[in-house]
Amino acid sequence: MLDTLVERYRWAEQDGLVALTITVATGRTEDEVVAAFGGTQAPRRIMTFRQIGDVLALPEAGSFHPMLIVSTDSCVVTIENTGFHGSIPEIARRASADGGRFFSAYWDMHGDHQVMYAEDGHVQVVFDPVDTRRVPAGLSVPLPRWAEGVRPDASSAGASCLALLERVMCVRIDRDWMHKPLSAVILPDPATMFDDPDAAWRP
Repeated sequence: MLDTLVERYRWAEQDGLVALTITVATGRTEDEVVAAFGGTQAPRRIMTFRQIGDVLALPEAGSFHPMLIVSTDSCVVTIENTGFHGSIPEIARRASADGGRFFSAYWDMHGDHQVMYAEDGHVQVVFDPVDTRRVPAGLSVPLPRWAEGVRPDASSAGASCLALLERVMCVRIDRDWMHKPLSAVILPDPATMFDDPDAAWRP
């Protein structure tokens, strides 16, 4: 089944998405998820994924951290173009606290990839689906059953990340979300968000 899901998400490579962070959170309202990402007071605007990329390419963009938001009946999906808030363990803990669930899929232009799953305020697992031997220091837990069948394939790493996200959260990531205008919120710089930045990054 995982192979079928990977094929479904081949567009992640075909569309040239060289950097992306997508998260799915359940058991939380949209406002609660935005607050967990640090955007409690952030104004909303309507933007597309491409528009975000165009703004980020401007020299004056500075520390601009936009995030697109899609709410469905069962979950809240966030999309970051080159941003990485969703890959931070502390945000996963906040977004999954009090019975929630959280899954993030992340990759960047340097070839790094990460999937992370948290439940009820605790990060359960973090690993690189391209190299399942790579896990953060201090997190010596076996890979979960839902990761079975993952085969290292750098040519489809993004598709593998999204396939695992759907397998765990039962939420299909819509390719159209990368093209149509969506609600967006501007987040604070992660470097300014935490009293203890080192702890925030520890699973």
